[in-house]
Amino acid sequence: MVTRKAEPSPQGTVRDSIGAHMRDLRKRRKMTLEQLSDLTGISVSSLSRIENTRLGLSIDKVEKLARALGVTPETFVSRERPGRAPPSSARSQAANPGEARFLVDRAAERQANAYRELNIEYLFDGGPERSLDCMHLTVDSISIWDSEFVRHPGEKITYVISGAAIFYCEKRSPVILEAGDSLYMDASVWHSVVAVNGRSAELLVTVYPGPESDGGRFETHVFTPESWAALQSR
Repeated sequence: MVTRKAEPSPQGTVRDSIGAHMRDLRKRRKMTLEQLSDLTGISVSSLSRIENTRLGLSIDKVEKLARALGVTPETFVSRERPGRAPPSSARSQAANPGEARFLVDRAAERQANAYRELNIEYLFDGGPERSLDCMHLTVDSISIWDSEFVRHPGEKITYVISGAAIFYCEKRSPVILEAGDSLYMDASVWHSVVAVNGRSAELLVTVYPGPESDGGRFETHVFTPESWAALQSR
């Protein structure tokens, strides 16, 4: 979740409140991501990323989430979050207006989200509004065709901390990165990553959603070798 500053801009308000409202409503209803996924048809991976990033949602997904959580679609973009207590963690406190931000993210305070081949820790989750999203990932060694491909607005940098991983990106040949290697890409194309050599890989991923991310969609898809080959040949 993103703690909103006083008097935020309209753009920041919409972008930040959707995922935060969704998480607040889901937890107040004691609903798991898996249960919300069953009710909406939206994958657990997508729901987790929606809650923990500031990427936009399509109108149809907002309506599905609203129905499942028993609220109106307008709830997700309201300026106020009723019943929301101020963050207690020191790392969640926003700097005073005009003060340079300085935050520490403690490993012991993070909560991991597991789905398919991914175990994700969102760094500075609960911190003030910022331009970057950062994730610490552990990726299992599975077939790329069992993974979930994603695309979304913005730019992405992936750094391999340990192990080795293979990246599939639309219109590109697969590339293997080992510990110490990094990859920069435009995230608007279909892409996915899995570990190789039968061992998990540890990654650090930084995403800049970009100023137009409010209107963009976070999309997921599972490809087969045939459908991926067809996409590459277009």
